[in-house]
Amino acid sequence: MKAVRAIAPLFVVAAVACSSSVAPRADVTLLVTNETCASGTCDSLELFLFPVAQPNTPGGLWHLDVGEITGPQTCFTLPGNSKFLIIGENADGSSDTSTVSWSNAQGIRLGTWPPHTPSLQALPSTQIFVPARAAGWSISLPSSKVATASKACTSRLAPN
Repeated sequence: MKAVRAIAPLFVVAAVACSSSVAPRADVTLLVTNETCASGTCDSLELFLFPVAQPNTPGGLWHLDVGEITGPQTCFTLPGNSKFLIIGENADGSSDTSTVSWSNAQGIRLGTWPPHTPSLQALPSTQIFVPARAAGWSISLPSSKVATASKACTSRLAPN
């Protein structure tokens, strides 16, 4: 019984640490510096947002296509929320649909992939961050692992 009493407070601390008290925020921006730019030439990169809460599906990781990075820097407005539908079929032939919801008050990771290629194998490459914790973020991709809170960027591109 003593072990249970000693461990129980740890579960409470862990639960509080993992919970998010951040409210969703409109117009959160992300300034991406394209590290592939050299000698005036830049490789294009497709930017993906990977919600941390991933459903178990056979088709690769759930991701949102934020847009294409074609120059040295691109400013994106991150989506505020999204839904992922898992559509299945019951044994009796009726539909069975589950919905996984995400908002920018929940964690994400970022990843890049070559544009105009199938993205089923795309993977996140950054550490987790919660977009709604700041008005803006910045990161250099594809090698940086940490997005840094910053002021909102001004030349916004709408997400795809």
